[in-house]
Amino acid sequence: MNATRARTRRNPRESRPVDHSKNLRLVAALVTMLAAAACILASTLTWLALPDGAGHTTFVSGWGAISGGSQIAGQNINDAANGNGSFRPGLLGVIIGGFALLSAIALALPAYGRKPNRIPASVLTLCGLGGLAWGIIRIVAPNSLALPDSSGFTSGAGPWLLAGGSLIFLVTAVVVFLGRLDPPTPIGRRGGRPA
Repeated sequence: MNATRARTRRNPRESRPVDHSKNLRLVAALVTMLAAAACILASTLTWLALPDGAGHTTFVSGWGAISGGSQIAGQNINDAANGNGSFRPGLLGVIIGGFALLSAIALALPAYGRKPNRIPASVLTLCGLGGLAWGIIRIVAPNSLALPDSSGFTSGAGPWLLAGGSLIFLVTAVVVFLGRLDPPTPIGRRGGRPA
């Protein structure tokens, strides 16, 4: 009789499945933080490269800072435009990276409920779509100032890094929406009755 009860008695730990989602969630949050930092860093990199006619190349950052072999190196292209246009494509990258960084921090925090982390994933989706679209636009059409003779203009590393970071945002969001980072449901609650 006692042997039968011993065999039927369950260990309380057996009703608690092993939670691997915490480590996965922290890894996903860390990768997303790095991607957000990359998007912010992208604003300081080159977004526009143009020949200066003397065999040199002039580089313009996402905030308009000019470097390279140009005679106006060290200045800002927005000052040189004299109000005829604005070249600050890196600003959107900073905004997107900032919102994504906040979402990554929220993703790293403990979450409860049936479907946790869906709000941070929604924000990451918007950041990912916006950053990817903006990066592609700036890669295809880097000359937003409509400068003359723009046939030799090329995009720099900035929009590529922004697009790459935004793609990571989308991957993280998909993983969250698929429930891969959700904590496991206790066995006793899966069928609505204690196990």
